Amino acid sequence: MIQPMMDCDDCISDKTLRYKMAAEAAQQHQTTTRRILRLYYRYLATGRLTQKRTQQASKSNQMIERAIRRYYFGAKRLSLRSAYEMMLLEDYVGPEGEMDSDAPTWSQFRHYYYGHGFHRDPQKIIAREGLTKYQRDHRPAWGSSAGWRSQPGSYQMDATQADIYLVSRQERSIVVGRPYIYLAVDTATHLIAGVYIGFSCDETAVMACIEQATMDKVAYCARYGIEITPEQWPSAGMPSEIITDQGREFFGPRMSELCRRYGLEVLTLPPFRPDCKGAVEKTIDLLQQRYKPMLRGRGVIEDDAQERWATDYRTQATLDLDDFARVVIHSVLYLNSGRLVDGKTPAERWTELSPRLMAVDPQELHIQTLPRDTAKLTRKGLRINRMWYAPDDADGLTIGDSYTVAYDPADLRRIHIILADWICPCHAIGIGQPLSEIEWEKAHKAAKKNRGAARAKETASSIAATQAIRAIIEHADSHRETIQRVDGEQIKQDKLTERGQLT
Repeated sequence: MIQPMMDCDDCISDKTLRYKMAAEAAQQHQTTTRRILRLYYRYLATGRLTQKRTQQASKSNQMIERAIRRYYFGAKRLSLRSAYEMMLLEDYVGPEGEMDSDAPTWSQFRHYYYGHGFHRDPQKIIAREGLTKYQRDHRPAWGSSAGWRSQPGSYQMDATQADIYLVSRQERSIVVGRPYIYLAVDTATHLIAGVYIGFSCDETAVMACIEQATMDKVAYCARYGIEITPEQWPSAGMPSEIITDQGREFFGPRMSELCRRYGLEVLTLPPFRPDCKGAVEKTIDLLQQRYKPMLRGRGVIEDDAQERWATDYRTQATLDLDDFARVVIHSVLYLNSGRLVDGKTPAERWTELSPRLMAVDPQELHIQTLPRDTAKLTRKGLRINRMWYAPDDADGLTIGDSYTVAYDPADLRRIHIILADWICPCHAIGIGQPLSEIEWEKAHKAAKKNRGAARAKETASSIAATQAIRAIIEHADSHRETIQRVDGEQIKQDKLTERGQLT
């Protein structure tokens, strides 16, 4: 079809002649001018009219690729060498056990694996480690969490159990265990907006963290004797969104009530995907890396805790909950107003974006976030958690009625009676300093143990006294003589004589 054009050298430089001869060839062979020109250009460029066909893979290459995908790309996690041996056993070993002479060598198998990029194939990780592992650690990560939300008010929340043992605030010889830390980190600025340090790991801890995120941080730090400026921790107000995993503590009745009342939305992420809320996950790591080196030897759990002959870190516990809370607060202040993220601190980025969060009444929110219980009012007061409470104002309360009570597990000094039109505060009888629910349980068990020891001592003392009395009685019986009947006057006279002998 293009032979006349190939014989004419002027077609290469003369566009008009080229198009004219292409049209004549198209009309002669009943095709299009475009096809004739495409064939002509292809011949000039490659010297051939047909496209170069891809050579079919040899039989050995097909066997190698099949072995890689069948044995190496599998949940059994065979090594590459094992996959090679399985290929030989299946395809190149005869019934008598003899090896074919044309079997690929280990070097050829390995060269084919790396030469064709199987080691970079995402399917390798998905097949051997699982889709979750690939999505969490190996998938392409485009952008950042800061670009996910452009304005403050979207908080990522997560929790961890701190790697440190604490002592009781009431009796520092009692180890009360490891506290939990809940963090609320703003997605846009990476500012730690809320924190909870305590022994609860349920809905109560979530509500306390949200409450702390909404309150004024200057007043919060002042409770622990820490003076700050608003610029060091500028977040305050109710967020618009909570981003978290599928933990059950985020789906309780009080959380649902809070969402309905303040229009708070909860975005639930897939399970086992901490990379979806990487800001709070990394912040938790940074927080623990900040204080753990300085608290070593004071109850911090080291990496060798599960090894034989490791130190019992519980015996090193030194800090109580208030001490540890102060340490965490200072670490949070550094991460918010001292750490640089892209040249600016999170507090500076928060201030520049001028967030507009919903203002809430602190007292109303605090009581709403507290757990509930029911108690009966008696002449002694209200009994909650084996403690007695007296109402600050008993007007309107009836002895014998049951009331709904809100209490703070972190501080049992006060509770609140929830009524239809008002809230009646109550104070604990005989408790002056802060006392958490966990500390009260520890103290109650210790007191119960001491009472048991005291009862055993009382019993032993009573038995000893009884034995002594019986010995005296037996001694007196052994010296007993017959007494004649005497009158009262004689007894009085003998009594005076006996008293004179004693003096």
